[in-house]
Amino acid sequence: LPEVTDEFANEVREGLTAESLKDELRKAVDSQDAQEYMGVRNAALGKALSDIIDVDVPDTLVTNQAREKYALMMTDMRDSGMADEDIKQLINPENFIKYKDIQKDDIVRDFKISMAVDEIARLENIQVPAYQVEEQIQSLKDQAAKEGQSTEGLDDEQMRRKVESTLERRMVYDLLAEVAELEVEYVNDDEFDEDLLEKLAQESLEREQVAAAEQASEEGKQQDEVVATAAVVDEEAAAVAEEDVAVIEEEAASVEEEVVVAEEEIEPVKSEETTASTEESETIASPEPEEIDASRYEGMDQEEKAFNILKDLGMIELHADPDSPDFDASIYAEEEEED
Repeated sequence: LPEVTDEFANEVREGLTAESLKDELRKAVDSQDAQEYMGVRNAALGKALSDIIDVDVPDTLVTNQAREKYALMMTDMRDSGMADEDIKQLINPENFIKYKDIQKDDIVRDFKISMAVDEIARLENIQVPAYQVEEQIQSLKDQAAKEGQSTEGLDDEQMRRKVESTLERRMVYDLLAEVAELEVEYVNDDEFDEDLLEKLAQESLEREQVAAAEQASEEGKQQDEVVATAAVVDEEAAAVAEEDVAVIEEEAASVEEEVVVAEEEIEPVKSEETTASTEESETIASPEPEEIDASRYEGMDQEEKAFNILKDLGMIELHADPDSPDFDASIYAEEEEED
């Protein structure tokens, strides 16, 4: 690097000295560092202003601001590729109330900061040059065109007010930074807001509880439907069973009547058959005795007469006299073999 001398400084810009060149370089570096941490600086100044401003913020203003932020969030979701149907499911009074409660502190703080900035700008006679407003508007339009966004629907007057307000706030913050005693505190980026983490965890727990309650309610409804269906099925089955029993009883009664009728029809036949059978049995059991010719027994003594009567009645079977010379024993032997 060349040595910084008056001759070198004069070559950079006529009239510069080595000391003045170093001062300008130091201011440029400080300005660049300031630009890098300007957002953090402005946030700290804004918080300090909101803490000293004591004013009641109307709920109507909070609601209107929350509605604008909520609509902007839905637009960002659509631009990021979320389906319209999913976005419509998010747009409901319950979700808006939750969103309003979350954003309320930020909205109130921003309102207080705006009041403080406007008052400081009035007291210090800070005015934003018109050319800066025009340059900023044109820069925003160029950025939108570069990103492929249309600017036809933009309200120029509304955009102008917002740009002017933003530039005015920045000028007020620059003034406060010059006159205020600021202490730079380097914070590790890895640190996190414990309160915010606790809040997010609580909201997540509440969502899980709501989802579990909805699921339990849905399961309860399904169980009730199953019980109701089972009751209807049982009633229908009982009704069918009663109808079947009635049909069976009716058929049984009909069969019983048919049996009674059949018995009544069969009884006379059985009676007639029984009478005929009885008469036949009596006829067989008591055959009419054959008439005996009494003249055949005339001249016989009492013993011979009785013997011949029994023989004629078949009550005595005659056998050959084994002592007779005409007796044939082979006849009786054949009869015994047959027996």
